[in-house]
Amino acid sequence: MLGDAGSIASLIGVFVSLLGLGFAIAQILKLRGETQAAREAAEETRRALGREIASISLARVNERIEGLKDLHRQGEWNRALDRYPEISRVLIDIRSRHPGMSDEQRTTIQGVIAQLNEMGKVVESADGGVQREEAQRFNLQLLDDQLALSEIESELQQSQST
Repeated sequence: MLGDAGSIASLIGVFVSLLGLGFAIAQILKLRGETQAAREAAEETRRALGREIASISLARVNERIEGLKDLHRQGEWNRALDRYPEISRVLIDIRSRHPGMSDEQRTTIQGVIAQLNEMGKVVESADGGVQREEAQRFNLQLLDDQLALSEIESELQQSQST
């Protein structure tokens, strides 16, 4: 009789252990799902912050471009020469650090960078003697660039709110 009680206790012990193991496995699976959800939420937050930072940076670039246009109007070509690479570096940083941007947006930013580099070359080769018509042409190009960058900024803000 004592042997039967030991066998019954052993069976109950095995049964309780299996229940405990099943419960532990269920908790691990639940935790795994929660961990994945937290990881996805963190990634989405990172992308949203990236879009917000890119949007703010683009607004600042547009302000810098506005200042560059003023330098063109005033004929301050030496100061303008300093601004071309400065603005280009910020745009390069925006393009490379924000993976949520589309290929089209990256291409637009690359086009603005190329245009700024070209303007710098023209100003350098002119030894500060850029004609008024050329300055006006530069400013029209920069206006187009500002519009394109503002559109990207707007798209980033819209994707932020969705």
